[in-house]
Amino acid sequence: MELEVLKEKICKEAKISKEDLEKRINDKILELSGLVSEEGAAYIIAKEEGLDLLEKRDRTLKIKNIIPNIRSIDIIGKVIDISETREFERDGRKGKLQSITVGDETGTIRVIFWNDKIDLLKDVQLEDVIKITQGYSKANSFGIPEIHIRKNSKIEKIDKKIDVKEKKPLFSLSANRVKLSELKENNFAEVRAYIVSVFEREYLSCPECNGKLEEISGNFVCKDHGKVEPVKNLIVKGYLDDGFSTIRFVAFRELAEKIKSELGKEKIFVGRVKMNEYFGDLEFILTQMRDIDINEEIEKLI
Repeated sequence: MELEVLKEKICKEAKISKEDLEKRINDKILELSGLVSEEGAAYIIAKEEGLDLLEKRDRTLKIKNIIPNIRSIDIIGKVIDISETREFERDGRKGKLQSITVGDETGTIRVIFWNDKIDLLKDVQLEDVIKITQGYSKANSFGIPEIHIRKNSKIEKIDKKIDVKEKKPLFSLSANRVKLSELKENNFAEVRAYIVSVFEREYLSCPECNGKLEEISGNFVCKDHGKVEPVKNLIVKGYLDDGFSTIRFVAFRELAEKIKSELGKEKIFVGRVKMNEYFGDLEFILTQMRDIDINEEIEKLI
């Protein structure tokens, strides 16, 4: 549902003015520290008003918004590369692996198929536009997000035109050390900086897909998986400072747990740079944190 259409529907059905809705949306975004989009805030307000509009929401993600460890991903993209099937043996067990690269107007990403899930690719050809549902993301050995296909994942061809402007990976294959002031949108980079502020927040999500939950009569309900026992997730955000510049960072789950006790310490951070569409500035989505290795730092200076 388009954002403006969604706003009009909320105003009409909840009998509130457009000005009041805009103010509530802005207040909700600030309340959630910019971690929710304008559209997401509108859906939250709709729910607070007793309007159930979630079933009409487009759940597909743009490729530039994919980060590691998303438990359920729907995307639409054009197939720009199909690898050969590779067979392997691990711990005495044989397996097969095949991958494709798909792109949209925001970037490209690799999608991994294991064993019998390769059958989903039998009718897929280059230049096809496909919709992938119920995939999940994880970081490869370079910290770059990839989509993996699970048991209940689906692929379907759709009739849609997509202009893939950049047929290159959204991230480089290595994280180059840069100053905070040198970070650009979509960089995959390494920085050395101090953690100068930390704010933490917990949220509940579905244990299967990590999606949002609705509380109904004391039960937590996932749109895709029904009644579930929610899991707690930690988000930590704050600012990094390298002595020349600062940048807002965001970390999730296990990494967030590590970072929240490191306030005031200097560390090495690796992550992806993303534009925060609400605040209009860059933020660093962290994927790794490690201690400073003096010998490694000396080598960088030689």
